[in-house]
Amino acid sequence: MKTGSTYAFPKKMRLSSRKEIESLFTDACSFTTGPFRLFYRTCDVHEPDQPKTDLPETEKGGCSLVFSVPKKNLKSAVKRNLIKRRLRESFRLHYPRLLKPVLEATGTRLVFLCIYLPHEVRPFSYVETKMQVLLGHFAQLSEKGSDFSPDLAG
Repeated sequence: MKTGSTYAFPKKMRLSSRKEIESLFTDACSFTTGPFRLFYRTCDVHEPDQPKTDLPETEKGGCSLVFSVPKKNLKSAVKRNLIKRRLRESFRLHYPRLLKPVLEATGTRLVFLCIYLPHEVRPFSYVETKMQVLLGHFAQLSEKGSDFSPDLAG
C-alpha cells in the first residue's frame, strides 16, 4: 500500500560530493534565518551544464542537502550528532508535504547546505518548527518563480 508521497530520506537526497559542497560556498547564495545559515543553489532539472547527480532522469524536481553542526559551536560529537539527527528527521517529515510538490511542479532542483548556529542543543519541537518555516519559505519562493534571492529570504 504505497501513498503518493513517501517520508523517506534516501541516500540520493544526501549531498556527499565534496566538489558540490565546495561549490555551495563559492558560487551559491546564502542567508541566515532562525538557527540556520543556508547556502543554496537552484537549477533547472534539464540544464546540461549542471553537475551530474544521482537522480533518475524521470524525476521532475527535487532536493539534495547536507546538514552541518560546527565543532566550534558544540564540542561534543554526541551533541552534534543529536542535532543532525533532529534536523534530518524534521526535514524528512515536512519535505514531502511542503516543498517536494512545488519543486516537482516547477521543475526546479534545490541544492543546499544547512549550518546549525546555536551553541546549545535545542529541543526537537523547536528545530521542527524552524524547519517548517524554512521549507515553507523555499516553497513560496519557488511558487512565485523567484530566483531565490537572499534579500527576499531574510
